[in-house]
Order: sequence, then structure tokens, then C-alpha cells
Amino acid sequence: MRNKLFFKLFILLPLLIIGLNASAFSIVIPTDSIKKTEKPKKKTSKKAPIESKVIYHARDSIRLNAATRQVFLYGDASVKYDDLELKAAYIDLSTDSSIANAHGVYNADSGRVIGKPEFHQGADVFHADIIRYNFKSKKGRINNIDTKEGEGYIQGKIVKKDSSGIYYMKNGTYTTCDAKDPHFYVSALKLKVIPHDQVVTGPAWLVIEGVPTPLAIPFGFFPLEQGRHSGILIPSYGESQSEGFYLQNGGYYFGLSDKFDMQVRGDIYSYGSWGFRDIIDYDDRYHYNGVFNFGYALTKLPIEGTTDFTKENSWIISWTDHQDPKARPNSTFMASVNAGSSNYYTNTSYNPTTFLQNTLSSSISFSQNFQGTPFHLSLSADHSQNTITHAINIDLPVLTFSVDRIYPAKWFEDENAPINPNKWYNNVSFTINTSAESRVATTDSLLFKPQTLRQIQNGANTSIPISGNFRVFRYFTLTPSVNFTTTEYLQTIRKHALSDYRGVYDSIITDTVQGFQAVNTYNANLTLTTNVYSLYGLGIYKAITIRDVIYPVLGFTYQPDFGSSAYNYYQYVTDAVPGTPKYSIFQNGIYGGPGAGKQEAITMSLGNNIEMKIRQHTDSGTIYKKVKLIERFTISTSYNTVADSFRWAEITMTGNTTLFKKLMVNYTGTLDPYRMNAYGENLSQLVWQNGQIGRFTNNSLTLSTTLTQGAAKPQGQNQSQGQQNQQNQSNTSNNTTAPGLQFTSPDQYYEYIQNRPAYYAPLELNTWSMTMNYSISSAINSGLGSNNIITQGLTINMSAQVTKYWHASIYSGYDFTGHQFTSTSISAVRDMHCWEFDFSTIPFGFHQNFMVTIHVKSSVLKDLKLTRQRDWEDTQQYQNY
Repeated sequence: MRNKLFFKLFILLPLLIIGLNASAFSIVIPTDSIKKTEKPKKKTSKKAPIESKVIYHARDSIRLNAATRQVFLYGDASVKYDDLELKAAYIDLSTDSSIANAHGVYNADSGRVIGKPEFHQGADVFHADIIRYNFKSKKGRINNIDTKEGEGYIQGKIVKKDSSGIYYMKNGTYTTCDAKDPHFYVSALKLKVIPHDQVVTGPAWLVIEGVPTPLAIPFGFFPLEQGRHSGILIPSYGESQSEGFYLQNGGYYFGLSDKFDMQVRGDIYSYGSWGFRDIIDYDDRYHYNGVFNFGYALTKLPIEGTTDFTKENSWIISWTDHQDPKARPNSTFMASVNAGSSNYYTNTSYNPTTFLQNTLSSSISFSQNFQGTPFHLSLSADHSQNTITHAINIDLPVLTFSVDRIYPAKWFEDENAPINPNKWYNNVSFTINTSAESRVATTDSLLFKPQTLRQIQNGANTSIPISGNFRVFRYFTLTPSVNFTTTEYLQTIRKHALSDYRGVYDSIITDTVQGFQAVNTYNANLTLTTNVYSLYGLGIYKAITIRDVIYPVLGFTYQPDFGSSAYNYYQYVTDAVPGTPKYSIFQNGIYGGPGAGKQEAITMSLGNNIEMKIRQHTDSGTIYKKVKLIERFTISTSYNTVADSFRWAEITMTGNTTLFKKLMVNYTGTLDPYRMNAYGENLSQLVWQNGQIGRFTNNSLTLSTTLTQGAAKPQGQNQSQGQQNQQNQSNTSNNTTAPGLQFTSPDQYYEYIQNRPAYYAPLELNTWSMTMNYSISSAINSGLGSNNIITQGLTINMSAQVTKYWHASIYSGYDFTGHQFTSTSISAVRDMHCWEFDFSTIPFGFHQNFMVTIHVKSSVLKDLKLTRQRDWEDTQQYQNY
């Protein structure tokens, strides 16, 4: 009723105003005395054509036509109805038919049409030249529509919209390029646009830079649905000289939920090679996230039936899982798995950092802290694999139980009473660590064989270290400790000699004896430490101060001879020739056997730290600049007082520092205090007797630095999206090719640059980074020093934003010993607005290859690409290709 009253007032009010004005100037004419009787007309009530309130507005003027029940809006006109809004320079609205017509107006000053219609419905917006829309039936006819759906831009010459919101277009285009004149688009005779769902086309073809291409399809569809949804993964195609024609990375994507999805991809080659990968990605926010990947490949090179034909099966499993710390504060779970065939990455990868790695490792761990107690439990599984030697070591499982450090003196004191640190017994503490594990060591080809199960090693180890910490002579710290260890095994070994037909014992047989056996060992240590500080003033008025800190450590270690017959841990080989050394029955165990020989060793180490402070006078006062000369340099050795010979251990040296806040220096070295004969055998004569400290056996020096300039930011990060699109449209609209241009003056050249910025990108290395690593090492393994092996190499990893549109990266190195470049890879990316050009190559070496790809940047049309590549297999089999 309220709506009916509104429209009655809308019609009667203008008529009433017109009637009042006319009556003031009318001439009264007498009427006939005989009144004509007329039959009363039956009153009919009309239902309001529009059920909701219509709100309209115009900047210039609003004209009402009561006879035709029309409203005419001029200048920035708008009509709102429910969630619909229509804007234009001109709109006329019929209240009877509920039809609105909107179009722009010609502006004589600018010479173009302004105020073209703009239609809003919820979050959907589109522009057009002419719109005729029925607000009641929600149907319309549109000329030259321009709208955005998801990442795509849609244009249509003649468009019909039905009541469900579906658009039917004639002579339409679809593109993901936001330029005013798109660099590419898909042109179709017919398009059906289902908002937020998909675009369906009839016969369509690809148009690039306004030029139609022969790439045509009888029909097609482009998804507009936001979020995850299942679909086909389009493969890339090409040809390999060694494996034939191929389809790569094709498959299917399963968008199972917002927390879980899966990709199944595969490769197939015409010469028989094939492979597949199953990639599972899961993410439960505030709980856990991870990725699981399984891959298998059958590689046949080059053609089956040829003399050099090879066939290899390879597989890989990778899994990463991270638990959110807030999910379970008292427990953690972490997984990092990378295991598989040694040749998988060699056969399938083009990444130098992947196919050059010679080790694969995995670790899965779970830990639990028992709140309110000092107990901790962890369970883990570890794996290591060498892809060169094919050796595999698996620890499964590893169980560890530990107890926090306990101070027994607290058991006999009041809990609320403060602890007196001056009482020696308050500094005595102990802890407990228990571990149990099983281990298998084999090769990748025997990993799943039955005999591998019989080679599994297992054992358990419990250690209880007891220690104290005492201050002596004011400046020294004395730390005595005793460590008790118990190791349990389920099997030990026994050795006996085997004689030949002549009765000569020429071989030794090792038997495995099943049964529980425990090893109990202990040792005692005493350590005395202190710090010595020195300051030296240098320069005028001692402006430079050198601060030297020395960390001397002196210790003593005692351990009995567990190789004696009293412990029965060592035995002689049965039936062996007299003089054969003893062996430990636990030497094949996980934790090994106890050490043979008594130890009363004196341990010594000396650490050093040198810093320099420079006093500088500034406007704000005197400041001190600290420079680290040597962050840490340590030299250590030991002397066993009860050993029969070779009482001195090797002297080890380690050091590191950072120079100029950029250059990191690391050094390691080893000195042997004993002389060596010409056959590489150590002599009991010390080198010190000849006035030398020791004989260098190996040295290693590493220099590394990272240099950066600027910070990598995405293009347009500091601009709004609208400003970025406007700039892209401006750059693109002015881009016109002009071959054979000749500039006769600098002004013409400058004008060309200003009008066509996308065609001129000056070299501007404002953002770049470079990491360099130089290493040199030497090893001497003969007494004469003639077999001194020196290796040195340099690696460089550099990336740079070369121009506004080019980004390049280089990974390379040089082997100074072999006088050759190490594995090198070069890649470059060119931003072509809505397209992207990728180039990558390994110019030389075993994996020599290259790949060139031009693809659309949008994820909707990511499969619209052109790829050209040459595999590393081709360079090995066909050098002239």
C-alpha cells in the first residue's frame, strides 16, 4: 500500500499543479441543462510495476512526463533499485514498463562521448555504450559491454542479460590484459558469461597485437570461480632428440577442500620414457601445514634397440611438515624427508643445486615435554644417503628420554629458603640421558631385500653425568665431573681364524652371537678455566685501543683400560697366530665398544678474541667505533701421560672473524706433532725437536661475502592498483612501432623516450645482490710432502634487476685446480606487461641445456604459453644438434 500511495502522489501532484494554474485564467461556458447519464465505469486497481523503492538523482535536471509516466535524468544521472545501480550522463525511466535507457552524451569541447553507462549489481561492475534494462524482469540489452570477471576482462558488441544474471554476447573477446588496447585476447563469435563461475565460448581464435593467429578452438571455457576447484592441468609439448616427442606436466588438480588439495602430474615420451608425480599440499591454520611429493620416472635413452640403449627406474619421496607452536605447546612434530634413487634428480632435474647434490637426508622427530616434571621424551627417525657411493644409513627409530639437571642438595632444604651458592654441595648436579635406536647400513639397490633386515643393528645407551662448578683462587673456575655410562646390545661378535688345506691360518671369520650383553664404563674429568684481559693504547693520545681476551682451559681426564681381561670386553681371535691384536666384541654395535688403553690425559686449549676501538670526535661528542679483528681463534691438544708411545694428540686450530662487516673468514687446520717417514708412517720423534711446532696435515680457508644494493620490490608496490593500471594503460596506448626511426636532434630522441616509455628501458642496477664464496684447502698425506693436494674454487650467485622490465640471475663458479668452470646456470625474466618471457640455460657441462618460455602471467591462462627447450640428454647423445 505504501508503494501504491507513493506512485499515486507521483502522478497526481503534477496534474494538480497544472489544474490550479489553468483555473485562474479559464472562461466559464454554460453546460447543457439536460445531463447525459453515463454508466459508471468499473474501477480497476493496477499493481505497481516496481515493487521496491526507486531512488533516482541527476546533477543537471530532472524532467517528468505525467502522460507517459516517464522520468528523464540529465547529467551524472543515477537510478538505484535494490542492489542495482545504473549511472550515465543520460537516463530515462518508464514507471509503467520498468524499463530504463542509458547512454552517454557527446562533448563538443573534447570531441568524444562522455558519461557512458556504468552498471553495478553487488560486486559486479560493467561499462557499455548503451544500456536498456528492465528493473522488474532484470533483463537487459547492452551495446559494447566492457566488464571484469575475476582476472579476466570481457568485451562484447551486442549483449543480452537474462533474469539469472547470465550474459549472452555476440562478437566478444576475453583477455587477462588490463591495457586499454589489450596485447592479446581470445576472440569468439559467441560468449556466455556466468558470473563468478565460467566463460563459455563458441568458435574462438587467439589475437596477438591485433593480428589474428591460426590458433583456433571449436569451443572453450575459462573458469571464473574464486578459490580452489578441481580441473585439468594442461601439459606442455615439445620434442627431445633423445626421448622423442613429449607431453610434460599434464594431469589433474583435485581441490578437495580449503585445507587439502592434490596434484597428479605426468610426463610421456614417444620413445618410451614416462613418469608421474603426486603432490599433496595441506594447511590447517594454527595447527599444521606441509607438502608431500612422490615421483617415479622410467628413463629410456636414446632409442630402444640401439647399442647404447639404457633403461633406468628412479623414484623420489619428499615430505615437509611443520606443527604450529601454539597448537600443542608441550609437544612438537617436524618432518623433513628427502629420499629416493640416486639417479632421480640426475635424470629429471634441470636445477644445478638439485642435480649436483650428492647427499640426501631425512629427519622425522616428535618431542614431548611433561608439564610440571623434569622429564622429556623424543622419538625420531633419520636417513642419510650418498648418491655417488649409493650408501644408505637409516636410524629407525631413535628413542630418547632425558631428565633436566637435578641439584640433590635441594632435596634436604626448605623449598622456600634461598639457596646459598657459597656452599659447595649446592653446585653439585646430575642429569640422566637414555637413548635407544636401530640402524641399518646398506646400499640403495639392497634396501628392500630380505638380507637387509638381518643386518639391522640395535642398542640402548644410558649416561649419568655428575658435575660441579666452583670458584677457586677468585679468578678461576674449577669443574670436576664423573660420567657413568651403560650400553646394552642384543648381539655381539666373535672372531676365529680359518686355515687352508696346508694348515695355515690365512683368514678370519666373524660370527654374530645373539644374546643380551651390557657394557659399563666410567671416566672422570677435571677442568680449570679463566679469562685474561689485556688493553693496549695506540696512536696519538691513545685514540686506538686493542682489547685482547684469552680463554685458557686446562683439564685432566682419567679412564681405566677397558681392554684388560678384567672387564672381558676384548678378546683374542681364536686359533689365530700369536701376536694378533685383540678385538672388542662390541665393535660392530651402534655405539661401538669401550676404548682400550688407560688414559690419564692432560687436555689444553687456548682461545683468543681481539677487538679494536677507535675514538672519534663528532659534533655530538666523542664516540667509540668497535671493530672485530678476530672473533674467535682456538688451538687445542692433549697429552696422555700413561701411553706407551705417541702421547701427544694432533693440534687442531679453528678460527673465524668478519672483516669490514661483509667478509666472513673461517679457518681450520691440523698439526701433527710427530715426524713421518717417506712411506707415510708416523715416527715417534717429535717435530718440536727440530724447532718446529708441528707438521701441517691439512688446512682449509673459506672467504664468503654477500653484497646487496636496494631491496627487491614488486613492480608498483608503492602505487595503488588503480594508479598502476592507469600507468600500464598509458604506457601501452602510446606504444606504436616505428621501424627505421632516425633522430636528427636530441630533442626528438628525448620526446620519443617520453612518449614511449615501455620501449626504452635504460640500464639501472638499483636492485641487485651477489654472494661469493672462495675456499682453498690443502692435505699432505706423505712424509716427503710430494703428494700435497691443493684444491681451491670460487662460486658466485648473483641476481639483479637489470632494467625496469628485466631480471637476471647467474650461478657459476671456477675450479682453480682443474682450471675449468663449475656448473653454471643463467636465467632471465622479461616483464611484458601481461606476458612474461623466461629464459634459462646451462651453457656447458654434463647437463648442458636451455629453455625459452613465453607465457601469460595470469593464472587463469597460465597454460597459454610457448616453450622451446633442449634437454641435457640431447647434448650428450647428439652433439651436433
